[in-house]
Amino acid sequence: MASFSLVSLFTLFLCCCRLIQAQQPYAGRRTIDCMNPDTSNSVLGYTCNGLGTSCRGYVVFRSQPLFNNVTSIANLLSSDPSQIADINEVPRTATFRTNQMVIVPINCSCSGDHYQRNATYTIRSGDTYFFIANNTFQALSTCQAIQNQQPDIQPTKLIMGSMITVPVRCACPTRNQTDVGINYLLSYPIAQGDTVAGISEMFGADTERTLEANQLRDPAIFFFTSLLVPLQDSPSKITVPPPPPPPLLPSPTTPPPSGGSSKTWIYILVGILGGAALLLVVSIVIFFNKRKKKPDMIVNVTSENFEACNEKPLEKKLVDESQDLLDSMSSIAQSLNLKVYKFEELQVATDNFSPDYQIKG
Repeated sequence: MASFSLVSLFTLFLCCCRLIQAQQPYAGRRTIDCMNPDTSNSVLGYTCNGLGTSCRGYVVFRSQPLFNNVTSIANLLSSDPSQIADINEVPRTATFRTNQMVIVPINCSCSGDHYQRNATYTIRSGDTYFFIANNTFQALSTCQAIQNQQPDIQPTKLIMGSMITVPVRCACPTRNQTDVGINYLLSYPIAQGDTVAGISEMFGADTERTLEANQLRDPAIFFFTSLLVPLQDSPSKITVPPPPPPPLLPSPTTPPPSGGSSKTWIYILVGILGGAALLLVVSIVIFFNKRKKKPDMIVNVTSENFEACNEKPLEKKLVDESQDLLDSMSSIAQSLNLKVYKFEELQVATDNFSPDYQIKG
C-alpha cells in the first residue's frame, strides 16, 4: 500500500514537471465557433503552467474610434494609464490614430486553470459575445471564454447596460522558456496578412521560439486569433516601417525656363481676351443688323405686293399708248404721201443697220 502511494506521488510529480515545462497550444479557428461545445484549454485560455501564478504580461491593442486614447484603452483592458503612456512614449492625454498598435502592460494571473486578466465591460446595443471577443477586444479573448465567465447569462439575451467579465488572454513563461532567457510573453492579435516570422521580427523575437511557444509545427495562423510572442526584454514602442515608395514615373520633358513660362501664360491670356472681345463685337453687329433689316423686309414685302397688284394694269396702259402713237404717225405719213416701212424691212435694207448705210449729215 505504501509502495502504491509512492508510485502515485512520483507519477504526479512527473506530470507536474511536464506541465511546468510545456508550452501553450495555439487555439486556431476554434475560437470563432461560439456555438461549439468544445471548451478545451486552448479555447478558454492559456493553461497555468508557468513558474509563477502571476507575472507581468503584455498585449497589443489596435486603436479604434471608441478606444483611441490612453485612458479609454486602459479602462477597456483594466490596465494602468501611466504604464501605457510610458511604454508607448506618449503623454497620458495622447490620442492614437486608427489602427495604431498600442502596447498595453497587464498583470497576468491564474484564475482557476487559466491565465487571464479580467476586464469589466458594459454591454452596448447590438453586442454579442462573438462581437465583443473579436471586434471590441480584437481576439484578445474568445466568445467561449466570455460565456464561461457568465454561466448564468444566456448569450442570446444580453441586456444593454449590464456588466460582464471579459478574460483577456495572457500567459507567464514556463521553465523551459526562462531557461533560454524568455522573461515575458506578449499576446498579439493577428491581423490580415500577418505571418509568424513577420510578427516575431516586429518585436525582435526568434521565429523558432515563437513557433515553440505556441506549439506550432505549421506556421499557418488565422485572423480572429491571438499569438504568444516570447520576449527576453520588456517591449518598447512599436515602430512600423513606412511603406515602400511608389515606383518611379518616367522622367517628364524638361520644362521651359520660368521666364518663358510666364510669357506663355501672358500670350494665352491675351489670346483669350482678344477672342472674347472679337466675339462680342461680332455679336453686337449681328444684333443691330437684324434689327435694321426688319423694317426693310416689311417695306420690300409691301412693295412687292403692291407691284404684283398693279403690274397688269400698268402694262396694258403702256401698250395702248404705243398703239395710239403708231396710229398717229401712220395718219401723218399718209397725209404727206410718205411711205411707212416696217422694222423688218428697214433691217433688211440696211444690212442689219450696217454703218455703211448711214446717211451722212
